[in-house]
Amino acid sequence: MKLRCIQVIQISFVLATTLLALQLAFRPDRRDALRQADALFVAGRYYEAFHAYHRLATRMPSFATARLRLGMLLTVRGEAAAASREFGWALHLGLDPADQALARLYQGRAAAALGNADEAAHMWSQIAPSSALYGLRLVLEAEERLRRNDYAGAEAGYRAALAAGLPDSWRRVAHTRLAALCAGRDPVGAWNELRVAVSEDRGLRPVEQSFVTPLRPLPQPDAAQLAAILAADATIRPQLLGQVYLDAGWIALAEAQFDLARKHGASTYPAEAYTAYVLLSNGDYQAALTHLHSLAIATPDDPRPRILLAMAYLTARDSQAAIVELQEARRLAPDDPDVLLALGEWHGAQRDYLAAAAAYDEARRIAPPEMRGTYALAQAQHHLKTSLQICERGLPAALEAVSLLPGDTQSWLALAQARLACGDATGSRDAAAQALMLDPVSSEAAYHYGRALAALGDRTAARRALIRAADLSPASEWRVRAEDQMMVWGIAP
Repeated sequence: MKLRCIQVIQISFVLATTLLALQLAFRPDRRDALRQADALFVAGRYYEAFHAYHRLATRMPSFATARLRLGMLLTVRGEAAAASREFGWALHLGLDPADQALARLYQGRAAAALGNADEAAHMWSQIAPSSALYGLRLVLEAEERLRRNDYAGAEAGYRAALAAGLPDSWRRVAHTRLAALCAGRDPVGAWNELRVAVSEDRGLRPVEQSFVTPLRPLPQPDAAQLAAILAADATIRPQLLGQVYLDAGWIALAEAQFDLARKHGASTYPAEAYTAYVLLSNGDYQAALTHLHSLAIATPDDPRPRILLAMAYLTARDSQAAIVELQEARRLAPDDPDVLLALGEWHGAQRDYLAAAAAYDEARRIAPPEMRGTYALAQAQHHLKTSLQICERGLPAALEAVSLLPGDTQSWLALAQARLACGDATGSRDAAAQALMLDPVSSEAAYHYGRALAALGDRTAARRALIRAADLSPASEWRVRAEDQMMVWGIAP
């Protein structure tokens, strides 16, 4: 009897030990969950990573690393205020030195996105020269100087970052930025920077860190654009360079190049027009209007300055002055489709959408054959924007646009939207698929593709497409729209 009791105790002990081991083996490990979420982040699957981090941080609110990652994802998504709160919480809970530097790098970027330049500088200043992220900090500081039109400070910052050591992809960005900044004053130096940017560097470089990839700037203008401009004739180079500076938002540099273009006497009209656009971009309406008035007086038989002047007045919300200029432009060139497009804009600003539609339709009808696709696209986009006569006029215009501009992504996107609005989900899906084939990284195309799939009842494929739209441009309106659609359709996590 005594032996049997001992055996029962032994068996019970073994069973209890086994049960405890099984519980420990299958207990959710927060580090495992973090690694899974990190793998999604590194793969660029930001939508799924965000929800994975959010679940982890909600379940374990004192897990500092989960808070840090959530803040990083919120920064990538353009939700800087929420990101700042998560960074503050993570730092309060405690991070190791490497994660502290990562937090400060993202924290500075979030502050910069909110327009808090001093706060951004303070956050970045806490990344020491001994940190593996120091060179990246210098690049982001240079980017912030560039955004504030401190071109000399930005150039010095990129050179300091290169001297500190950068991973190869960041090194290419820095050299391309330097090429762009010096292209106007030192074409030879710009060529040298470009050569280094596109060359394969065989020296020792800091290791690429996947967690900072979303912070790496995209060179704009890129190396190919700069090379084409540097290879162009010196007489037209200032105007070309001014245009790419303007596209990049480097207003002061653009204005300087347009001044040079005027002084060279080459392409005077476009240079004057772009200079006026620069002034409008800066919000200096009066200076822009004065500039365009001078251009209109200098070219009294040309309707284009009148069109630009009218658009400037519309931007300044002076519709009466705008219509006076458009009437004069119409008198000078009654069959100019650009005048009619501008009239369409004017009628749209007055909320007279039927008159605007008539103007767009007439512009397409009288446009030269080689330009008709562009005007058809403008007409289709007008109807889609106003949601009026989409099927009667917008859809035929979109069909004409894709037939004349088969390689244009925007034409296929307009057709995808028009077909869906007119109840043709299959046609919408096919048009959006064509847009994606032309531009695989278009979040707008992925969004419209997802909407069409949902209309066809394929919820699983629709969810994949909408997640793709969110991942391609996580800080854009298309991510917001995609997430809203998933919520409405009940296919969000």
